[in-house]
Amino acid sequence: MSAETDHSTDHSTETGAEQGTPLLESQDLVAGYIPEVNVLNGCTVHVVQGELVGIIGPNGAGKSTLIKAMFGLVPVRGGQVLLRGEDITGARAHQLVAKGLGYVPQNDNVFPPLTIQETLQMGIYLRPKEFGERFKAVSELFPLLAERSNQRCGSLSGGERQVVAMGRALMTDPDVLFLDEPSAGLSPIMQDSVFEAVRTINDSGVSILMVEQNANSCLEISDRAYVLDQGKDAYTGTGRQLMEDPKVVELYLGTLARIAH
Repeated sequence: MSAETDHSTDHSTETGAEQGTPLLESQDLVAGYIPEVNVLNGCTVHVVQGELVGIIGPNGAGKSTLIKAMFGLVPVRGGQVLLRGEDITGARAHQLVAKGLGYVPQNDNVFPPLTIQETLQMGIYLRPKEFGERFKAVSELFPLLAERSNQRCGSLSGGERQVVAMGRALMTDPDVLFLDEPSAGLSPIMQDSVFEAVRTINDSGVSILMVEQNANSCLEISDRAYVLDQGKDAYTGTGRQLMEDPKVVELYLGTLARIAH
């Protein structure tokens, strides 16, 4: 397959995964925080079952706004969000969790005074009888959660906190997990551990839509990715395609990416 993506306005770059029926998609999404000020200006992305899809782009492009709007946290003014073909636009977060979506915010995603076990219990507080079963399943992915279940989150490293936050979201057994800048503020070593955790979650069968500032690392682990610019999906392709696309490198990845790849 050619390393270059198709940059036509219909964003029609085809990969094997893209040919499947979307599990989750946004169609021409328009959204923003302040009335009459749009951050998203017609953004279209989709996730096929089992995919890890990355969202990269410059600051202010609308990356975090996109997943917040899809998860019902930012008002949507135009377009649709579909889950298995069902219109879920504007549904409340707790309704979306019940439908199989999970969300891990960038900031304040754990409470320092709580233990790991208490944090995971919060993740499934509406279904407490299922805690034991889900705790076992999530701990099989991340043994740290069971081994240090009584440790307070405030004493964990940044990377460990991210794993706990992801574990809490996994307690509801989601089909799709939204991740908002999981490597933000972490050291390079911690970033590597978090990206490894993301890949582990995806390998377990959970589809992922991940926003990341660390563009190169995001593209390395993504099956497909989108570059957002000015609230729209500007480029799309496999992670490898985007890493090797001269325009994407020049405009969004910088000279370091060109040297490395």
